[in-house]
Amino acid sequence: MIFVSCDKDDDPVDTTAPTITLEEPENGEVFKADETIHFDALFEDDIELATFNLTIHDNFDGHSHGRTMVAPFTFDQSFPLTGKVDDIHEEIEIGAEATAGPYHFIVEAIDAAGNSTTFADNSSIELEIWVTNTGMAHVHFEDANGNEVAEYDGTVGEALKFYGEIEDEVGMLDHVEIKVGHLEEAAEHDHDHARTLEEAIYEGDFEVEGETSVRIEDLLSQDQANIIVTQEELDELEEEEHLYLIVIAEDEDGNISRHSIEIHFD
Repeated sequence: MIFVSCDKDDDPVDTTAPTITLEEPENGEVFKADETIHFDALFEDDIELATFNLTIHDNFDGHSHGRTMVAPFTFDQSFPLTGKVDDIHEEIEIGAEATAGPYHFIVEAIDAAGNSTTFADNSSIELEIWVTNTGMAHVHFEDANGNEVAEYDGTVGEALKFYGEIEDEVGMLDHVEIKVGHLEEAAEHDHDHARTLEEAIYEGDFEVEGETSVRIEDLLSQDQANIIVTQEELDELEEEEHLYLIVIAEDEDGNISRHSIEIHFD
């Protein structure tokens, strides 16, 4: 007679963290205050899922220049998961008074055995989204005659000329950054949205405290900017990447807005 014993040690040991496939939001996506963020993600584990945590907090460091935000948007909540595969959809409300600017969007998960995703191995997800509101500064890109334009035309090796107005219709401006670089959504959610060249072709910082409106060309003239793009710099761009004029404006209330326009080269 053969006796077979049941030993718990024969049960599979779960040492693998869950995986997360994030469908929405996309890296760099823009949302309006008082609207919702649709969250769509697929969670998978080899044995049993448990929970996931979703965190949203401001990413204003390096942009805020010491300003205090009026009402930064924050969200931190855990949700249950079941089974080996769980497709989750949630609607996240953004407060009507949320400060405009960039925010970190973070997703982490843990399984029933206690294995959790980490940032070290990229199994946790961290990306950047932007929130806009009606009080933030706006930019009107123009040509030399004051007509609004959808893109700028440039010639390799020749100085670029930019025109336009940066205005705050409900308050006052505080700080403006003007850059020429590339601005593309990363193909993967790798917290790399709005990546620019390692060294931007041009970058200028301007204190405009107390102003309600400033001109792009005046700021560039003040900086004695001579912005020239070489063929070598264009060749550094990956496929589907383009050069942009990027304007980041902060107002006295801490709202940060980013506006960009493509620079087209023949």
